[in-house]
Amino acid sequence: MKKCLLFASIAVICIGMIAAASLEETRLRKLVGLSAFIKSRTVGTFSYKAFVEGAIGGMLNTLDPHSTFMNEEAFQRMQEDQEGRFFGIGMIISKRNGKITVVSPMANTPASRHGLRSGDVIYEIDGESTEDFSVNDAVDRLRGERGTEVDIAIKRSGVKDLLRFTIERAEIPERSVEYSFMVDDNTGYILLKNFGERTASDMDEALASLTASGMKQLVLDLRNNPGGLLVAAVYVSDLFLKKGTPIVSSKGRLPTDNQVFLAESDSPYEDLPIVVLINRGSASGSEIVAGAIQDNDRGLVVGNTSWGKGLVQTVFVAGRQQALALTTAKYYTASGRCIQRDYSRSFADYYNPRSQAAEEKESDTAPVYRTRVGREVKGGGGIIPDMDVEMGTLDEFQVLLRFRTSAFFRFAVDYTSEHQNIPQNFRANDVVMKAFTDFLDREKIAYTPELMQQHRKYIRTTIEQEILSNRFGLPAGTKRFLTMDEQFQQALRAFPRAIALNNKSTSVDLKARNQ
Repeated sequence: MKKCLLFASIAVICIGMIAAASLEETRLRKLVGLSAFIKSRTVGTFSYKAFVEGAIGGMLNTLDPHSTFMNEEAFQRMQEDQEGRFFGIGMIISKRNGKITVVSPMANTPASRHGLRSGDVIYEIDGESTEDFSVNDAVDRLRGERGTEVDIAIKRSGVKDLLRFTIERAEIPERSVEYSFMVDDNTGYILLKNFGERTASDMDEALASLTASGMKQLVLDLRNNPGGLLVAAVYVSDLFLKKGTPIVSSKGRLPTDNQVFLAESDSPYEDLPIVVLINRGSASGSEIVAGAIQDNDRGLVVGNTSWGKGLVQTVFVAGRQQALALTTAKYYTASGRCIQRDYSRSFADYYNPRSQAAEEKESDTAPVYRTRVGREVKGGGGIIPDMDVEMGTLDEFQVLLRFRTSAFFRFAVDYTSEHQNIPQNFRANDVVMKAFTDFLDREKIAYTPELMQQHRKYIRTTIEQEILSNRFGLPAGTKRFLTMDEQFQQALRAFPRAIALNNKSTSVDLKARNQ
């Protein structure tokens, strides 16, 4: 009787598998038939490659917001981002006043060796006008295989004719640490822009340099850091946590997806006072680090609630050129909070978060967790900072000067070309401010004396930022910008609380060991 039941069960399973296979074959035939129909009727250009890739993307969109199919170009970009290298000429570019413009050449790259400067406008790339280029269009054409050449035509302030360069592409190392410097005699600052294969070495180098410069406390800036490699985020967390401290865990469908990550190494920075800056652009790896610092009461988190991206993507390579990034697990902080924000209402709602007020109202019913010393922290997605600080918004006049006309940047290019002896402690005095209004007059950029007076501090500081960036590099300008960055200024004022919290956490650890 048992054998009959077993055979019957196997038969049902087999029939089910055959039926499922038959159903999938029918659906596949429908997809092929649909592609043929579209190709025969569409007025547009039909591409089987684009059709198939789009179909795969549509299927993945039924799962979650982050499972994606990567074609050759996307897969290559992902590898370059994670490996921290690409082949190009080595410069940061942006669209300023509607033109593709060099913001800064990178040190020791082909661009810097050929003498390209901040403010150079790229008029042509390989003989093609950049007038209608986006920044991504320009980046795609400037990058290429190692050893190949690219021709560019530059318009430079004060030079009548276009300057033409033929530049050989080389490997450009892309650092995870964007900037690191001493803000004052005691405070170090690190801006970590992503988590990749270079993150560990970049962080080690930055921390060692700051320590040698007398660092006694650190602001770790993770704002707008979209994440990256899990192993890199765990490494950064480990730098500031004692061995054995929980960092993050993952839970998925398969046993291999369920993991707990602990601090494994001793580090000289385990008691270094730390404040972490986050905002809505902080996601994934940034949230792992911020959550580990917060849940273990190691320091304070300042800024705005982070994005809430706690889905684990496992990359399955299809051949050598394509890959599937499939969500296989979710991340949880040391206290048990799920980092992932809810996307069940719609992906549109997920990608366009509601107002801060709406989120605060929803957080009233969010699950509550406790940190190592017993502080309450809210779940429900993302990391809610210990100190919520708004960055502030720009009004129409500030947007006009900074973005629509790039007035600050263009003025700085002109000013630094005319003034060679700019000191590192440069300040925009009344003479400089008068030169700026003369520039606005020449460029026919509308302003009123009342607006100039109302925004005098912002205008003065931004002029200083752009001129210092142009003459001494982006870190010098960033350092000046931090003087009017309210989130950063609040982080500086938070250190006494951060130190007291870490001391309390240490006491809890000692008490637990003695019991």
